[in-house]
Amino acid sequence: MTATSRRIFLYWLVLLVSALGVGGGAWLLLRREETRLAARASMTEAARRAAVEARARLVAENIELFVGDVQAGLLDTLVEAPGDGLEVFLDGWERSNPLVKTTFRCGSDGALLRPAGSSMGDDARGFRRRFATRLQASPPWGQVLNQEAVAAPLMEAKAVGASSAQLADASMYESRRQVSSNVANLQSARKETQALAKSKLAYAPSVSRKDEAASEREVDKLAARSKDTKAVAILPDRRGWLPWLADGRLHLLGWVQPGGAGEVRGVEVEMTALVSRLGGALPAELAVDEGYALRDDKGRVLHQAGRVPESAVGPTSRVPLSASLLPGWEVVAFLTVTPTESGSGGFMLVGLLLTGILVAAILAGGSLLLWQARRSEADAVQKTSFVANVSHEFKTPLTTIRLYSELLEQERVPDGAKRREYLNTIGRETQRLARLVNNVLDFSRLEQGRKNYQRETLDLTAVVAQLLDTHGPRIAEAGLALKREWPVEPVSVVTDRDAVEQILLNLIDNACKYAAGGGEVVVSLGARPGGGAQLRVGDRGPGVPPEHRAKIFEKFHRVDDTLTAEKGGAGLGLSIARQLARGLGGDLRHEARAGGGALFVFELP
Repeated sequence: MTATSRRIFLYWLVLLVSALGVGGGAWLLLRREETRLAARASMTEAARRAAVEARARLVAENIELFVGDVQAGLLDTLVEAPGDGLEVFLDGWERSNPLVKTTFRCGSDGALLRPAGSSMGDDARGFRRRFATRLQASPPWGQVLNQEAVAAPLMEAKAVGASSAQLADASMYESRRQVSSNVANLQSARKETQALAKSKLAYAPSVSRKDEAASEREVDKLAARSKDTKAVAILPDRRGWLPWLADGRLHLLGWVQPGGAGEVRGVEVEMTALVSRLGGALPAELAVDEGYALRDDKGRVLHQAGRVPESAVGPTSRVPLSASLLPGWEVVAFLTVTPTESGSGGFMLVGLLLTGILVAAILAGGSLLLWQARRSEADAVQKTSFVANVSHEFKTPLTTIRLYSELLEQERVPDGAKRREYLNTIGRETQRLARLVNNVLDFSRLEQGRKNYQRETLDLTAVVAQLLDTHGPRIAEAGLALKREWPVEPVSVVTDRDAVEQILLNLIDNACKYAAGGGEVVVSLGARPGGGAQLRVGDRGPGVPPEHRAKIFEKFHRVDDTLTAEKGGAGLGLSIARQLARGLGGDLRHEARAGGGALFVFELP
């Protein structure tokens, strides 16, 4: 391994270690950030689930308040119903109130007094069929009821006829006891407040015990004198509700026993009308991934708001309603968690991708810098070789000119023919120096972008003929026969004369160097079909080796790059010729000549 190769390997090793270090550090930071984001996402999800569950409980409480208000209002109406003309009042109430399905009256023993008769409607007949026997066998006003006892018939029936997926968990109902108690207390407070607001009695800010006793005696006198319904209504009465499952459906029966004894008045709620009004308890404005639904004891969705998935998807939260109001019913909440919320896999993937891009960019940038450094080093080597070659090119003609000029100056050549030969040699070497200097100057101008072209209309045939006449002796001296091929008609182009001559001169000089002894140099000129001209210079020399054909137009490139090569040169002729040709709007290319040799095609627009 050479010193240069070892240095490049060391650079690559340092670059690779640095890139891997950056990539490893970025990966560790990404892992740390992923853990933090996962924890944050978990906390956010837990908070959202808690918020959804709290909102579901609020919806359940609103539904219970609404149902409780309906039940309290219906029973209050029954209590305030006049004793005289009660049947007429109940008939009209059934027809006018959409929440009333059927009204009934029972004796204290549970015997059904209303509905009765052959003129009963379908609702009345259904009521007698479903509840007459049950009410007489076990009248609810004849026993002390609680929420569990009221819900027992329904839950027993559900345990027999419903699937396990539809049954509410016992712990859920246990957790609802406190909420139901709060709702009941709130309803009681609302009822007392409403009664206080409707009261016609005036209360003083401070009442003495004497005034209180006088007020109590006054009330007792009023109660003793009054015999109408309102006087009776102020006595303690008994009331309650009985949720019952019959014919596979939930029925709500409310009853009231004015005065706590005697006849019982009751009402069956129209469930369709009640359910249709419960949708207002669901939230109206929701997030995109939230959903709430009210389900009955059969698991059927009665109302929903937001995104409610199929029944196969379990809800995020289930809040059963009070067993004394709507047993078996529940409010369910759904929260659709997207993958980006549940984890940070996408973040890690994007982070790793960006890290890979960063490492690749470091490697690519470092490789580019190394390549540029290597190229600069190669250019430095080429320029050093160029300087050496140019110095060698200058030295040879200068030595010849100095030698011949000294011989002529000292008159050491008596033969006249010999003196003329020496003078011709001095002239040729001078032209050689001029061409070399022109190439160096053109190369400098082209590299710096300072080459200016003086365009004019030229008869290209005449220009080429004149140049060939001038350099014909040199071509003949190289042992080459010059052949000219061009049309009879002049070929006119608008171009720079000096640049054209410089290109043609470099091509002829190239042929004289490398095709000497090849027999001929053919220079052909013709017009291009699309306009412009085409100049072709071919020889029968050894040609350009295939491995060098793509590089012969590069600056400083030589097929034989040693200082002791048989043919001199700086490796700039063809590079300068192509740059001049393209600067004129044309091109210069190499083609393999049929039968051997090289062919250069110079095109002008």
